[in-house]
Order: sequence, then structure tokens, then C-alpha cells
Amino acid sequence: MAQVISLKELRTSNALKVDISKLEDDKLQLMEQLERQKQLEKMLRDELISHKKDFEHLEQQFEHFAGIEAEYEALQQRTQMERLEQMIDGDRKDSIVKGQLKKSKDELKEAQDELRELKALDPQRLKRQLTDIKKKTLQQATDNQNVNNALVTVRKELKDITTEKEKLESDLKSSRNSTDFFWQSLEGAWTLYESTTILKDEKVDEPDKFKRIRCMFTATGMSALSKGRDDKDKAEWLGTMEIPEEVSIEAGKRLLSIVAELEEAAKDKTSAK
Repeated sequence: MAQVISLKELRTSNALKVDISKLEDDKLQLMEQLERQKQLEKMLRDELISHKKDFEHLEQQFEHFAGIEAEYEALQQRTQMERLEQMIDGDRKDSIVKGQLKKSKDELKEAQDELRELKALDPQRLKRQLTDIKKKTLQQATDNQNVNNALVTVRKELKDITTEKEKLESDLKSSRNSTDFFWQSLEGAWTLYESTTILKDEKVDEPDKFKRIRCMFTATGMSALSKGRDDKDKAEWLGTMEIPEEVSIEAGKRLLSIVAELEEAAKDKTSAK
């Protein structure tokens, strides 16, 4: 005996058929979009293969779309089965198809969102970004090299300054602890020493014969080195330390004596020849 389908079931069935037909049309459109996207995927892969590491997220999206395609094929098969089952048991399959319809719409919306996101990844824009990154990387490498060169120079200068400082401190300590000064003020506040210290930037013709005067203020241990004589034969000093005139006079006398000794030694050497 033939099964009688009620008007309500017929209307419901027709409405579902319309919805399913519309869904199939949407699926077909999406399949076409996916096919076009596959072609775009191949172009992107060929174009960006040398920059694979920077675009791993694109590959993941491509793989995801391949999974969506498989899901839609399975969905199509399930839909066909559901249509056959709905003819046998309309009431029971009605709710299932509706649920599947909702799920399909949700999946379609998700796929469309991902498709829009992938389309937004303009290959030309990515190329420009990659070029900018390369330029910034090259500039950063140049800046780093300049910093390293400057650091080497500073370290060398620091080493030279440290060596000179240690030498000066050694001379100062030796002067403070020694009693070989050639002159001392009456109250003992100022003492004068002969020194062979040559500063870093000084050029001396005969370093082994070079002598200058070191003036020390014994109350603080601060000292100053002579840099020559003025027009009155008083010693002139390096730095800004204030030194009494009588001290400068005595230092000037010693400098004159040193010059005289050097000249005498030069004459004796000439005579010996």
C-alpha cells in the first residue's frame, strides 16, 4: 500500500528542498572560489618559496582550505543521504536536516571569512614588506658594525688611558712616599721633585734624557706637572691647580739647571768626538 504524505509534510519537504538547493548552489560557488583559491595558492607558493619561513602561516591556511574542500565533499554525500531518509521518515529527519542546515550555514560563513582573510594577503604588498624588512636588516647590520668598531676604538682608548693613569698614580704614590724632593717650602706644604713622566700626547726628541718638575701639595696629595717656563723663567704647570709663585720660581730654577746640565753634557760629548 502506497504511503500517504500529508500537506504539511509536503510543504515542509518542499521548503527543505529549496533550502538544500540554495545550499548546494552556495556550495558550488564556494567550490569554484576554492578552485580559484587553489590556483592563487600555487602562485603564492611558487613566488614565496624562498621565503618559506616568513610565510608559514599562509601554508597553514592553504592546508586548512584543502581540509574544508574535503569536508564539503563529505557534507554533500551526507546531504544526499539525508534527502533519501527524509522521504522515509520526514518528521525525524526534518529536525536533523534543519540542524545540518544550520551547521552548513555556519561552516559556509566560516569558510567565507577565511576566504576574505586570505584574499587580503596581497602578494605585491607582501613583496614590498619583505623588501623593507631586508633593507632594515641590512641597515641594522651596518649600524651594529659601526657600533662594534666604535666600541673597539673606545676600548683601546680606555686601555691607553688606564695605563697612563696607573703610571701617573704610581709616580704620584712614589712621590708621596719618597723623600727625594729637591725643594720643600718652610711649612712643608709644598714639595718639588724631578720627574721623567711623558704624557700620552707629548712628543719628546730624547725620552731617555727628558725631565720635568712635579709639584705636590702634601696636605691633599694633589700634584701638577710642569709644562715649561714663562718669560720670567718661572715654571708653568699643566692643569688648573693653584700653585704659589715662590714654588713656581724654585721649579723654574731647577728647570734652568736641567737645561744647563743637558747642554753641558752635549758639549762634553762633542768634545770627546
